[in-house]
Amino acid sequence: MTRKSTPVYYAVLSAILFLTEFAIALWAHGFLRYYVGDILIIPLIYCILRVFTERWQRLLPFLVCCLGFLAEFLQYFHFVDLLGLDHDSPLAIAIGTGFSWIDVLCYIAGMGLIYAGMFLRKTLTSHQSRKEGALS
Repeated sequence: MTRKSTPVYYAVLSAILFLTEFAIALWAHGFLRYYVGDILIIPLIYCILRVFTERWQRLLPFLVCCLGFLAEFLQYFHFVDLLGLDHDSPLAIAIGTGFSWIDVLCYIAGMGLIYAGMFLRKTLTSHQSRKEGALS
């Protein structure tokens, strides 16, 4: 994949992940709603950021996960209530209102998905390069 195609790749992934999150929010219940949505939010934010930057490729998943931790710990300290926000406001929805250690684990799992995807992509790319080199 060339550098020029990278933003397009991540824009498409962002759109797919956003639509998946949207569908989960509208129609899912139970495990999908409470866990898969929290796992996928970290790769979604990562892909959105990768549309705009090539920097910190290896560190970015960790930084995005830390952003999730920040949101979760703001929930722990009832930040939305401290700001006096209505729980239905967009900022309150983005931050969330209920702390859960399970959510923290879901963010870590989301970060793991990103690193697994990076490893798989690197492995497939190097395998393809070796295959093309053998054909030359």
